[in-house]
Amino acid sequence: MGIVTLSKQNHLFWLGRYAERVYTTVQYMLQQYDRLIDGEDIGREAFCRNMGIPCTYTSDEDFCRRYLFDGGDPSSVRSSLDAMLGNGMVLRETITTPTLAYLQMAQYALDIAERSDGPAVALQWVLDDIMAFRGSFDDSVEDEATRNVTKSGICVERISLILRLNWQTERLEREVQKMLNRLYKTGLTVNPAALDLVERCAVGGEAIQRRDLLGAVEGLFLV
Repeated sequence: MGIVTLSKQNHLFWLGRYAERVYTTVQYMLQQYDRLIDGEDIGREAFCRNMGIPCTYTSDEDFCRRYLFDGGDPSSVRSSLDAMLGNGMVLRETITTPTLAYLQMAQYALDIAERSDGPAVALQWVLDDIMAFRGSFDDSVEDEATRNVTKSGICVERISLILRLNWQTERLEREVQKMLNRLYKTGLTVNPAALDLVERCAVGGEAIQRRDLLGAVEGLFLV
């Protein structure tokens, strides 16, 4: 097992978080596009409140376009994808060039979606490219600790979005257990108080306030 520097740990962890953020929020926004087409209120104010971001969008249509594609909005999918790719480029030698190419393909697919009046197909390509990235990452990165740092980032982001959006909640317990199983294989520094709360929730079945569990999960790894 090779030594993973603190800087490399940071890039690996945030590569995982941003990849999952893009994947899950694109999934979510595809559902919102369907609701928008059906003339339903998509609840953009509640979404922004739950995500902890300012609601600067003037309409549901404006929200769907800008939240997905506005690179000037630090909360947008576009900004998350750019950050994902930036971390991937720094890690090119670790994750390999073919694996990095899938992140670049996801960026290209988002470009196509932005130019389209019906972006659903190209947004599905974004999801497909990120899934291909995950498969290539698993196959290309031999060091288990390195893989688990990125996978821990994925778990943290997935749990965070489940809690924030109250979406796909049936996955919560499984994802928390998965994160804990990987935690000890990463070499990452852990916040003991946050770990205690997460373990009490997962192992002891103790009822924890959603906001407290969210804070513990997001503050669990000190990277």
